Amino acid sequence: MSRSGILDALRNEERSLKSQLVAIQRAIEAIEGAAAPSARRGSKKAVKAVGRRKRAMTEEQRRAVAERMRKYWAARRAEKAKGN
Repeated sequence: MSRSGILDALRNEERSLKSQLVAIQRAIEAIEGAAAPSARRGSKKAVKAVGRRKRAMTEEQRRAVAERMRKYWAARRAEKAKGN
């Protein structure tokens, strides 16, 4: 292949790649454009996070957990002291 033939092939490939790049950029803009308006409007469905329901503990329940944990860690420290 001659030098001019190689250059023509490369230019054709460059044009092809540029057109693919434009198509990809348009697709990205379309996807971003489809998602952005609902978020900008502040739609509750778009903003609201789906997750677990928060479980509130009463003061009595918190005290009971704290007491159990104090006993647990005291037992762990005692067991560790026996080992050393």
